[in-house]
Amino acid sequence: MAKNSKHSRRALLSLITGSTIAGTAGASAQTHRKTTAAMRQQTSVEQVVQDRYTAVSLVTDVSASGDTVLFGFGNGDLVIYDANRQSELLPFTENSRISHIQIEEATNTAALAWMDADIYGLLDLTTQDGPVIEHPGLWDIAMASEDATIASVSSPIDGQGSVMLATEGGQQWRDNLDEAAASSVDITADGETIAVGGTQYLVGALEQEGTPGVMLYDSDGEHQWTYETDIDVIATQINAESECVVAGTDDGQLLVLDFAGELLWEDQQLVGWPYISNDGSTVINSTVEGTIQAYDTATGEEQWTTETETIASGDLSVNEDGTRVLASARTEGEVYLVEESGILWENAYDVGPAVGALSGTGRTWSVGIQQTEEQTGRVEIYEEST
Repeated sequence: MAKNSKHSRRALLSLITGSTIAGTAGASAQTHRKTTAAMRQQTSVEQVVQDRYTAVSLVTDVSASGDTVLFGFGNGDLVIYDANRQSELLPFTENSRISHIQIEEATNTAALAWMDADIYGLLDLTTQDGPVIEHPGLWDIAMASEDATIASVSSPIDGQGSVMLATEGGQQWRDNLDEAAASSVDITADGETIAVGGTQYLVGALEQEGTPGVMLYDSDGEHQWTYETDIDVIATQINAESECVVAGTDDGQLLVLDFAGELLWEDQQLVGWPYISNDGSTVINSTVEGTIQAYDTATGEEQWTTETETIASGDLSVNEDGTRVLASARTEGEVYLVEESGILWENAYDVGPAVGALSGTGRTWSVGIQQTEEQTGRVEIYEEST
C-alpha cells in the first residue's frame, strides 16, 4: 500500500477551466421551450427549470435540501443551479465527459469525475475551485458527507485494480488489489470505513482472472476483510448507522453484510443495483420486471413494493429515509417518482435516454435528457408543491 500526501498530478480545478470543445459558449447556449414529454402527475408538482444546452446531459445530482442542482455534460462542462434556480456554467478543458457527480451540503462541496480521463476533483461550490486527483483506470468514486474525503477505485483495461483515498490535500493512500479489479466503492458519512466491490480482471485481451467479492477498508487504508463471491460485485453501498454493507452482483444477487463481513441476508431474484437510505433503515432495489422494492436493512423483511412499467436497473435515487425513490429507465427515456402508495409522478421522453436524481427531502428532483440525434441536452428541475 502506497501512502503519500502528495500526488504526481496535484492540480486545481481552476487550472482546467476555460473554453469548451464547442467554443466559449459550450454547454451554456440554452433556450427555453415547452416540454414534449408525456406526463402523468398524481401529486402536485411544479416544473421550475427547463433549459436546453448544446451538449448532451449525462449525469445529475441534487443536494439534500434540494437547493443546489448540478448537471454534467458530455463535453466536460458543469452547470450549477442555485436555490433561486439561476444557472451558472463551469466549463472545463479536459475534453472528457463528466461521469460522476455527488453533492454534499454539509461541506458545500461536490465530487466530480471524468472517468475517461482518469481524474476526479473536489469542487468547493463557494470558491468554485479545488484539487484534481489522478487515478489510472478510474471506475467509481464516493465522497464522505461530513469531511469531503473521496474514495475511488480502478478497473484498468489490463490487470488488477486499486482503491484510493484522497482529501483536499491530495492522495492519502492507495492499495493495489492482489486478486481483483474494482467497479464500485462507497464510504461512510464520517469517512472512517470504505466498501469496495471487487471483480475479475482481464489478462491480455480475453482471459479473466482473480477473485471477486466485497472488501472493507478503514480510513488508514488497512484491509479489514473480503467476502468472496463467485460473480463480479458491480454495486456497493455502506452505512455506518446500520453498520451494513449492501452489494449487488453481476447476476442480480443482493447481499447484505455486517461490518464484520458476515452475511446477514440475501435476495436472489434478479435485482439491479441496490441502494441503502442515508439513515440506514431501508435497502432499495429494482427487479428485472420493473418492481421497486424496499427492505428493512436489519432483517431483510420486505417493507413495500411499487410496480413501474419499465426496468430502472442501476439508475435509482433514494431520499433520506428510503420512503421515496426516483427511478430512471435510462434507455427507454422514462422517469418515475414512487413510494409505497404507488407512482407519484412520471415522465416519458421520446428524444433519448434520461437520467435523474432526488433530494434527501424527496421533494425536489432533476432530470437530464439526451437528445441523441441533435447531440444536445435538456435539463429539468421539479419541485413538489406545498
